[in-house]
Amino acid sequence: MATISSVYNSALSGLTSYTAAISVASKNISNASVSSYSRETLTLQTNATGSVETSATKRVYDSFTVARLRTANEDKGKWDAENTTLSSIESIFSDSGSYGLSSALSAFWSSWSDLEDDPSSSSARSTLTSNAENLASTFNTLSSELDSTGSDIDTSISDAVSEINDLSSQIADYNKQIRMSTNAGQDTSDLKDSRDAALQKLAGLINIDTYSNSEGDICVQIGSGGTLVEGISSATVSSVSNATTGLQEIDLSSSTGEQDITSDVTGGSLGGYLEVRNDVIPSYEKQLDNLASTLISAVNSLHTSGYDLNGDSGLSFFTGTDAGTITVNSKITDDPSLVAASSTSGSTSNGTVASSIAALQDSLEMNNGTQTFSDYYNSLVSKLGTAVSTASSKYSQASDTLTSCQTLRDSVSAVSTDEELSNLTLYQDAYAACAKVMTALDELLKTLIDM
Repeated sequence: MATISSVYNSALSGLTSYTAAISVASKNISNASVSSYSRETLTLQTNATGSVETSATKRVYDSFTVARLRTANEDKGKWDAENTTLSSIESIFSDSGSYGLSSALSAFWSSWSDLEDDPSSSSARSTLTSNAENLASTFNTLSSELDSTGSDIDTSISDAVSEINDLSSQIADYNKQIRMSTNAGQDTSDLKDSRDAALQKLAGLINIDTYSNSEGDICVQIGSGGTLVEGISSATVSSVSNATTGLQEIDLSSSTGEQDITSDVTGGSLGGYLEVRNDVIPSYEKQLDNLASTLISAVNSLHTSGYDLNGDSGLSFFTGTDAGTITVNSKITDDPSLVAASSTSGSTSNGTVASSIAALQDSLEMNNGTQTFSDYYNSLVSKLGTAVSTASSKYSQASDTLTSCQTLRDSVSAVSTDEELSNLTLYQDAYAACAKVMTALDELLKTLIDM
């Protein structure tokens, strides 16, 4: 038979237990919209004496799904960076109406054809020099904008590096706080959620691998490179310009020294930026310079073999050596009569050289004698378009994968408000019932005392 004391103890344990359960349910509900929050559970059970007891608060968490989420975030970060930067590069090579390199080349060749028809025409010569200047200027602009895009990416690299350092420092600090809270017997669920959120952001910036050390800390390694976070300490990442290539390299500085980890950075937005900056842009710059230098050589070779209106040997039509430096000879732009259209000295009606230069339009001068100038340039633009399309497709796939992984993670750790509200109502009713028992006991004791 239950005694007043046992009933009192059962009611008191019930109040204590249901207060804890209400607190957990309320916390879950208030954090339901926080994507990084892991719901918490509290097990209620009745002991041999009939009293209600609670287990320790448990964080509902699955390390496998979280690891997949990090990998997906890493891929999304990389392809987002590549898609954005490649689209920017594609816009540089875009031919719109009468603007762009294709249009400039076409106008340049047409001007030589017009001069062939009327070699002594001052109007045809002026138009030629004007179109040639436009062609050179277009080359210069493309080269300059590629350089500017590289500089913009360098800024993005520096920003990513700064954020990586901030996040790695935060993760090390969370490790420290979790150690201290664990030793003090305090709940560490919120700290672990915050650490996971920082790790997710970090994965979006750079490819990482994680492992736990003997203290239970989460440590972070960059690919097969150095360790970024070791327990409660974090290393420092920096972007350094290579003195020889001028390209950005990534260094890792820690207590053990400094090392170049550029080749280990393959994922996250930093990996995407580095790939475009160090591989893609130099490739297009090289192709553009090759196009310009071959054009300079071919046109100059024919032009210097001819004669101008004054009967003098032709000058080099173009100066410079590549896309960034190509210009029309200033003497020719100042005096278009110096354009050498004739193959014979003293003839004002001979347009043989002009014809030969115009014929370069269809000559297989590029890619080991297999492409015309236009074919070579169109191939460059086509490859760039394919690269943009691939990056866009990869980004969409990575985004879909990330969404799927988030859904999988939420199926395990996210809060169901309907379920928590139902639990909250149940716990509140149970608490009220225990409170009524306590009130009844209080009145009973008062009556006994007054008798």
